[in-house]
Amino acid sequence: MLRKSTATAFKFGIVVLLLFVLLFADGIRGISPSFFGSVAREVTAVFRDPETQWMVFLCLGVYFTTFLFLRTRTSTGFWQTANPNLWLGCVLLISAMIYAFNYSSSLDALMLLAGAVLGQGAAVWAGFEVRHRKSEVRNSLGILLLSLLVMSLASASFLNTNSSHIFEYHGYSRWSGPWDNPNIFGLLMGVGIALAAGCAGSCVMCRVSCKAEGGRWKLGVMKYAAAILCFFAAILMFRGLLHSYGRGAWLATFCGTAYLMGSRFWVLGSGGTRETSQVLNPSILNSQPSTATPNWFHRNVLPLTAIVFCVGILSFWHFRQTDWHPAHRAFSVGNQNDFSWRNRLSAWEGALQITAEHPWFGAGWNQPEPMYERYYLPPKSTESAAIQMNDYLLLGATLGIPALFFFGMYVWLCLRNGSWKMGDGEQQEAGRGQKLGIGTQDLKSDLQSPVSDLLSMTCRAGAIVLMVGFWFDGGLFKLATASIFWILLELGSTGNHEIHEPHEND
Repeated sequence: MLRKSTATAFKFGIVVLLLFVLLFADGIRGISPSFFGSVAREVTAVFRDPETQWMVFLCLGVYFTTFLFLRTRTSTGFWQTANPNLWLGCVLLISAMIYAFNYSSSLDALMLLAGAVLGQGAAVWAGFEVRHRKSEVRNSLGILLLSLLVMSLASASFLNTNSSHIFEYHGYSRWSGPWDNPNIFGLLMGVGIALAAGCAGSCVMCRVSCKAEGGRWKLGVMKYAAAILCFFAAILMFRGLLHSYGRGAWLATFCGTAYLMGSRFWVLGSGGTRETSQVLNPSILNSQPSTATPNWFHRNVLPLTAIVFCVGILSFWHFRQTDWHPAHRAFSVGNQNDFSWRNRLSAWEGALQITAEHPWFGAGWNQPEPMYERYYLPPKSTESAAIQMNDYLLLGATLGIPALFFFGMYVWLCLRNGSWKMGDGEQQEAGRGQKLGIGTQDLKSDLQSPVSDLLSMTCRAGAIVLMVGFWFDGGLFKLATASIFWILLELGSTGNHEIHEPHEND
């Protein structure tokens, strides 16, 4: 027992250290004169050095191939078009070819591959937990991981240690936290809000499940305490989100939380009666398909959408002349004198022109920004870095239209819950389940418990926040946002949908 507790504590410490490095390494490297700051700067120098970067790139490629092989062993149909990893492999293959044939040190190329490696590693870990742990233990580990991320982001919401870069909006300071960019700070605060909302709901559902099973009251108190902490953490992060004055981050947070709430209501409407009965009494599983009738939310989706759209238009006309700075910032997109969005439109136009001239394999790594500055920058504009504010157009200009299409297919299939894994392996699991007296529908119910589904939805909501934000503020090639994006995307895709062999103890 002591050895098992020590191993668990060691793993938890490794996870804490990894999250700390991924989230705060950029800020420590830029501003900290301490030992950790010097180490971070030395590591970054190794990554930037052309004589050593290719070795790091090669090692990451080996890690990615290994993780992909491990995932292929536990799934079927790797070469199916519904497999997101197939599309991801195509993107990285094109990236590696361009990187090798026109070699020059590029942190963007390294960051793209490093993010994919982190995502695949998280998926391998999630698949291991699904196959070798009971559902309640697996859900507790998932809640613990997301809660740890929420608390880390909440702690960063009131840290403004980067005083070397001061960003202002009409005399009001824009918070950037321990990072060097308020847009990155706003995106991470939005991710934290979505994760906090999902973790609070998961904790409450776990408490209801434990109460129905006659679980210990101490565990229930801990679940409610965790839900309350997530609620207060969301308040802190919402405050930081407002003070970031990032319009893209605000829109991305709205999209992520709307997806989380909408998908939850939709699931409850599709089979709420059956799902609730499984939460209250998990030992009772109905082998017949659900016949629940659509609820009020399902019947009124179109009117609700129209109401939200009309409220948005009325709010725009009412608050467009307001003196409240957050509202003034939000509705400044309709101001013709706002040069921020006009510079971005010019940069998007330039990225599209570069993509049109190099449609198949792009202009190559490190090339779009100098090309935009030399040939496509408007005469009255001096901000060539605006091309980095849209990662998708930058990816198309760097690697070409096919790579951008492959990346889009990968993201889309990941957001569809990775249903490709439930193919031929489902029939094999059904045969194993019949030997143990378990039906096929029972296996699906065990694999897709309500708590696990909510955890997967929460991960996808956090990934959607970043996915929307990458269109306006960039971040796919930044360590803090890119690592969280790839990990949440893979965890939301994998989650409890990995096929595993049922055990008699479950």
